[in-house]
Amino acid sequence: MRMTSSNFSLLNSLNDQQRKAVEYPSGPILVIAGAGSGKTRVITARIAWLIAHQQQAPHSIVALTFTNKAATEMKERIELLLGDQTHDTKPTVGTFHGYCLQLLRHYGSLMDLATFSLLDADDQQQLINKILKRSNLEKQMTARTVVHHISSRKNSMGGISENNNKLLQDIFVTYEREKELNKSLDFDDLLLKTYQLFTRNPEFRESFQQRIRHILVDEYQDTNLLQHALLKQMSLTPEGSLAINSLCVVGDDDQSIYSWRGATVTNILEFSSQFPETNIVKVEQNYRSAQKILDLANNVIQCNQQRNPKTLWSGKEGTNCVAIIACLSSYQEGDVIAQAAKTARSNNITQSIALLYRAHHQSRILEEALIRASIPYTIIGGLQFYERKEIKDLLAYLRLIVNPYDRISCSRIINCPGRGLGQKFEELLFEAWALHPFATFYEIAETLVHTNQVTGKKATSFDDFIKILSSISPSERPLSALEKIIQQTGYFAYLTETFDRQEAEAKIDNVKELLRAVAHFDQQGLSMDQFLQEVALMQDKSHEQDSVQERVFLMTCHAAKGLEFDLVILTGLEDGVFPSTRATYNEEDVEEERRLFYVGITRACRLLLITHARYRYTYGSMTEQTQSRFVREIPKNLVIHHDISNLPSYQVQGIVEQWLTGKAHIPTKVATFGKTALY
Repeated sequence: MRMTSSNFSLLNSLNDQQRKAVEYPSGPILVIAGAGSGKTRVITARIAWLIAHQQQAPHSIVALTFTNKAATEMKERIELLLGDQTHDTKPTVGTFHGYCLQLLRHYGSLMDLATFSLLDADDQQQLINKILKRSNLEKQMTARTVVHHISSRKNSMGGISENNNKLLQDIFVTYEREKELNKSLDFDDLLLKTYQLFTRNPEFRESFQQRIRHILVDEYQDTNLLQHALLKQMSLTPEGSLAINSLCVVGDDDQSIYSWRGATVTNILEFSSQFPETNIVKVEQNYRSAQKILDLANNVIQCNQQRNPKTLWSGKEGTNCVAIIACLSSYQEGDVIAQAAKTARSNNITQSIALLYRAHHQSRILEEALIRASIPYTIIGGLQFYERKEIKDLLAYLRLIVNPYDRISCSRIINCPGRGLGQKFEELLFEAWALHPFATFYEIAETLVHTNQVTGKKATSFDDFIKILSSISPSERPLSALEKIIQQTGYFAYLTETFDRQEAEAKIDNVKELLRAVAHFDQQGLSMDQFLQEVALMQDKSHEQDSVQERVFLMTCHAAKGLEFDLVILTGLEDGVFPSTRATYNEEDVEEERRLFYVGITRACRLLLITHARYRYTYGSMTEQTQSRFVREIPKNLVIHHDISNLPSYQVQGIVEQWLTGKAHIPTKVATFGKTALY
C-alpha cells in the first residue's frame, strides 16, 4: 500500500527539515536535531514512511535508543502512525542492550554462548564481593569501585591487559574467569560480545546486513565508543562503505552531557568522517520555548568549539522572558526563588515550575526556603537533603550524643563506618538494652565490657566507638561536634572506599553542605539540641505537604534532560558551582558544563530566571563568589538584570512580581521573605 497524504497525515505536520530527514531515500544520514525540535518524531515518522511509502519489510528495520521508556514511546507512536495497516511483523525497536541480548540469544552458539545467564547489578556486586573477600582485598577497595572500573574498561573498548593498576587487573581477570565458568554475562558484555559476534564471524555479519536494511539510532550524542564501534560493524562493509540501504542517527551534540557514563561527543561530531557520504540535516525549529529564551541559549552554546553549528528558532515570541538576579548570599537567593515560585503560583502564571541546580547538595538551602514559604516541592532523581544516607548517619551521631537513650540512632551508626561489629554483636547490644530499658547507651556499654561479653578486636572497636561519643559534650557547639565526628570516624575515607568515585564525591559534597548548614545555625547561637529540633521541624513540615498535587520540582540539570516546564529557575551560577570546580582547568570539561547549562536553559517554555550569589558559606566563613563565566557570556541586551543584594525585602518582592506579571507592583507592607544580611 503506497502512502498518501490522507493516510499519512503526519508528513503534512512536519516542518521542511523534519520532512527532509524522514524522506531521505538511502545512504547514511545524520540528523542534528536541536532541543525541543522533535527528535523522536523524526525517527518514528521515518520508520512509518519506510514501511508504508517505501514498502520496506518491517523486519528489515531496527531502531535503537537508550531507555526502555523511550523504546516503548517509539513503538506506540509507530503503531499510531501506521494506523489500520496490518503487517505480519513489526520493526524492531529497543535499547542497545536489549537488542544485543536478542542477537546473542539467537546466534550465541557462534560465540560458544548457546546457553548463558545474565547477571543483574546485584549478582555482579555479589560475585565481586566474593572475589575481594577470597583475596583479602575487602579493605582496599569496594565492589562498587571494581564494577565501575570494569564497566568503564569494556565500554571504552579497553582490554584486561590495559589496566594500569595491577591489583584491578588481577581482579578483572578473576572476575572474567568466574563468569566464564558460570556461563554468565554482565550487561556490558551484551555490547562487547555482540561486537565480537560481528568481528569474528564475517558470514554472520554479511547475513545480518542482508536481512537488516535500515538502522536508526536516537540520542546519538549519548553513545560510547563501544556502541559506536558496534554500529559500524552492523552497517558497514569491511572496506568501510555502507552495506545496508540506510543508516539514520539523530542527536544533538549540544546536549552531550554524560561523559561520566562513558558517552563521547566525538561520536556524533565525527560521524560523517566515519560513515562516508553522510547527508547532514539540521532540524532547528524549536516547539517548546519562546524565542527570547532560545536567543539566550544560542548565544551561550556558540562559545563551545566542539559542536555542529546550529541556531534554534521558534514561532513563540514572548517578551521579558529571561531575568538574571544577583543576590547577596545563598540564603537571599533561596528566599527570592521561593518568592518567585509563590508569585507564579498565586497569579496562575505557570502550570509547572522547576528549580535546577548543578549538584544535589545545592538543594538544602532551596528546600529550607520553600518550607518556610509553605511551598510544596518534590526532588526528582534524589532524596530530600535531610533524608540522604550520609546526612542521616552524621545526624544520628549528634542525636545519640544529645540523647544517650536513642536506640534508633545507635542502631544506625554502631557499625557505620564499618568497625567489624557484626550482626551478632548488635543483637547482643540491643538484647542487653531491652533488659535495662531505662539505661543509657554508656551504661549498657560499660556492662557489656566489664562482664566480658565483648572481647578481643570487637572490644577494641567498641571502645573506639564509645570514645568518639564520650569525647563530645552535648553542650558543645554543633559545628565543632560534627567536625570531630567526621574526623574521628574517618567518614570521608569511608565514603570514598564504599562508593564509586562520582557517587562518593556527591556524598562528600552533601556532607560539606551539612557543615555549612550547621555553621549557619551556629551563627544564630543554636545549641546542638536546638539544631536537631530545627531539622526535625523542617522534615515534619515537608512531610505535611506529601498529599499536595501541585508541586515545585527540584532536580539537577542532568535529571532535567528531556523535560520541560513553564518556569525554570537556574540557581547557583557562580564559578566553582556552575561550572563546577572539577571542570575549571580542562576546556573539554568546561564545554560539557556549558552544554549542561544549555540543557537547563532549553527546559524553559515561557519564563527563565537565573540566579547567583555574591557570598556563600564555606568551611565556617563567608566566601566571596565570582559570577559564572556562563553568565558573563550572555549579551546584556538579551536579559533583564537585577542586583537585589542591597535592597530591602519589599522592593525585592516588587521586582519579582513585576517581572512575572508584567505589572509594576510595590507592596505597601514590608514582606518577610527577603534577607539582605549575609546570614
